[in-house]
Amino acid sequence: MRAAPFFESAKAWWLGLGVTLVAPFAAFNDYLLHMMVLWGIYSILALSLNIIVGFLGELTFGHAAFFGIGAYASALLVMGLGLPIWLGPLAAGLIAGAFGLVIGYVALRIVGPQFAILTLGFGAIIQTITNYWVDVTRGPMGISQIPPFSIDALGLDFSQASHMYFLVLACLTLAVYLSRTLQNSRTGRAYVAIRENPELAQSIGINTFKNKWLAFTVATAMAGVGGSLYGHYLRVITPDLMSLSYMSALIIMVIVGGKGTTLGPVIGAMVYIALLESLRAFGNLRLVIFAAMLIVCVIFLPGGLISVWLRWHNRVREV
Repeated sequence: MRAAPFFESAKAWWLGLGVTLVAPFAAFNDYLLHMMVLWGIYSILALSLNIIVGFLGELTFGHAAFFGIGAYASALLVMGLGLPIWLGPLAAGLIAGAFGLVIGYVALRIVGPQFAILTLGFGAIIQTITNYWVDVTRGPMGISQIPPFSIDALGLDFSQASHMYFLVLACLTLAVYLSRTLQNSRTGRAYVAIRENPELAQSIGINTFKNKWLAFTVATAMAGVGGSLYGHYLRVITPDLMSLSYMSALIIMVIVGGKGTTLGPVIGAMVYIALLESLRAFGNLRLVIFAAMLIVCVIFLPGGLISVWLRWHNRVREV
């Protein structure tokens, strides 16, 4: 029986967790820590999108809208209604998941390109409402001075990257665990069957719509939690969070890293953040570079960067 690749073993995951815990102490300045916090948040978002794109095999263009819903819901509930700040991510996940529950019920009855177009329309509607509902969302000006997470008794201010990193890492660890557990569960195997052959899956008793609806709801709830972390860390949010630019970034992370895997989207988020900052001097030319990278991966590396490791591992096993 062939051994599982190293990154799928428990030892590999514990090693990865240990490295990420030590990484902040190896960072020499706050800027690198800030990038690591953003990597953690984007990894959560990429993992949530991977449930739809990688597990179900459906392409969506509206996922960034749930990221924005989570950010706005958490900020408005904490600032406007006095909700305890630590309940913000939970509320954001529930509200974004509720939107996903309703939108998924309508959209998932359609498959293929029509599904992608429909989700694009839903995303555009939500962004437009956010942009023009000035009395609640403050319109294009967005919401600023969002309170950061804090523990006054311990003197911890999570607006600082050195503190926020460990909170984000805890959430990312939970997201990775849930994603990996889902992938290896009976439900995850049902998703693979639905992705590969929906008609055959339906014929053997798998309720394709119910399973896809559940996955869509979970993915949107996870995106909402990521939005809450983003808003309370950067302390300012605008309707641009729901734009196609953020959606494109999430798709790049999933495709380049490796869709349908647990580690792939995390690697994709790391590559995206690293290139985004290192190519900042190129301005809008970065978009061309990202587009070229996406095209190259789709044509020559459809399994993403994670597939390079898999090929190398298989060759080593065969020697």
